[in-house]
Amino acid sequence: MLDALTLDQLRVLAAIAETGSFTAAARRLNRTQSAISHAVATLEGELRLVLFDRSERKPRLTEAGLTVLADARLAIARIDQLKTRARGLAGGIESELRFAITVLAPLPPFVQLLERFHAAFPSVGVELFVEEIGGAAFLVHERACQIGLVGTPSLRLVPAADLVTIPVGSIEIVAVAHPDHPLLALGRPLTQEDLNEHLQLVPISRARSTYPNAIAREVWRVSDLSVRRDMMLRGIGWGTVPLHLVAEDLAAGRFAELKLVSRPPELMRTDLFAIYRVDSVPGPAARWIMEELPGVLPQRDIKLVPRQHL
Repeated sequence: MLDALTLDQLRVLAAIAETGSFTAAARRLNRTQSAISHAVATLEGELRLVLFDRSERKPRLTEAGLTVLADARLAIARIDQLKTRARGLAGGIESELRFAITVLAPLPPFVQLLERFHAAFPSVGVELFVEEIGGAAFLVHERACQIGLVGTPSLRLVPAADLVTIPVGSIEIVAVAHPDHPLLALGRPLTQEDLNEHLQLVPISRARSTYPNAIAREVWRVSDLSVRRDMMLRGIGWGTVPLHLVAEDLAAGRFAELKLVSRPPELMRTDLFAIYRVDSVPGPAARWIMEELPGVLPQRDIKLVPRQHL
């Protein structure tokens, strides 16, 4: 029977494998060599396996020993994870964090933030939803997620009194088109009449069927920002998109920026907010995320690339 198998025996086995000898393992674990030898012998007896070949000067793991070592390391990691999670729960740390983020937000700096989050809260599981416009606010409002990162348009979709909103950043919006688009040939700021004659690609979402960014008379509605970008790179229409999504395209000349008379500068920006429900106070892990967000997101005085105007 394996009932007498202990975590201590598995840690001894791992220490021997990592240090290369019983003597070195004893030093690492602050034990006598005889205690190490006894732990190994007991483990072999419990498993009814020979874990070490003792025919040479230094004991060497047998094939069975190598297999058991892999399982032992996995068991040790699981137990350590359990202890860490238990300490976190005892301290009020969430066991899991469900987070919804708008597709408008710049994702690379957010992923870097999650890397630091994992180091700070290794026991907290994460469910991350990257949602089309409006989706993140809806998930938080309906309690499917504890916290969210949303843009200003999303906040109009749910009752404001139900949410706490914390400003954490701001993204710049630009109107762009392929450099060969007829609108660029006009060589001046574009009026509403100019735009009415050309197809505009605008956002759409399941949470919001219409979106106030529609300016032109003819519009195609596309939910995925990356798809809209790819369509415009092929010369299909023009549109307004977050600057961070097309910054490299603008710098490389794959896109050109359109200056719109009908869209003053104050409308070409979307503020970002961390949100949670009024009746659901965030735990330590959620608070950490919200406190760190302003340090990784663009603020109102940040320019990502030099603007290209007509």
